Amino acid sequence: MVEEKTEEKTEEKSEEKESTKVQEEEVSEEDLQKEESLEEEPPKKEKETKKYIPNCTKCGSCCEKWGEIPIYLEDLQKWFLDGTISYILPFLQLREAPPAYVRLVIQKLSAEGEDTNPSGCPLYDYNNKICNVYSSMPLHCAAYPLAFNGEKFYLVDSESPGIGNGNMTNESLELARQRAKDHFNALSTTSSLLPVLYAVIVGNIMRQSQETMESLSEEDKKKLEELFAKSREVDSDESEEVQDKETEENKE
Repeated sequence: MVEEKTEEKTEEKSEEKESTKVQEEEVSEEDLQKEESLEEEPPKKEKETKKYIPNCTKCGSCCEKWGEIPIYLEDLQKWFLDGTISYILPFLQLREAPPAYVRLVIQKLSAEGEDTNPSGCPLYDYNNKICNVYSSMPLHCAAYPLAFNGEKFYLVDSESPGIGNGNMTNESLELARQRAKDHFNALSTTSSLLPVLYAVIVGNIMRQSQETMESLSEEDKKKLEELFAKSREVDSDESEEVQDKETEENKE
């Protein structure tokens, strides 16, 4: 009996050894497959970071994509002094945003027919690929793509074609930083003063209009009211025509 039990234990141990060996072989095969798959995978390329070397290439990429360009009081002062203001004025517009935010922008005028300048900025000569006021460009454009928030500098567009071209010098870096600071200061000043100036101007216009209305005779007031009524009728008719046209187009 003792010999039979001993033989059974020996057989069990041999079976356990064979099972362990098979498992080890299976594991080793899996490890080999993993190692082979790792070897086959190509190494991941790290994204190259462009060095900040601010050299405008005059490619027009930013000029073509911007629909409107922020303008500051410092820009207007500069343009009055160098005579550029006469070229800027036709495109200068005021934007209002409630409750009391007002800003100046340069934006293309709505053109009828084919647009000869498909770029976003009206100051950019699309055909000749050049800014018409390059020597006196807006502060927003001069600082781009570097910005300053009052504490530190940062990039607003890391993919700008103007980054990573040529060599960086202390002078060029200092100039870029100064432009970013000038842009930040102009933004702060204009954001504070423009709403106040706008409120004063609008208030003055409304007061003058009220005084003019009060000085009119009853007959003149009646004529003016008739003109306003006709103007509202014309606007209403035009609006209905546009709606009818849109409805017909949608049906087609």
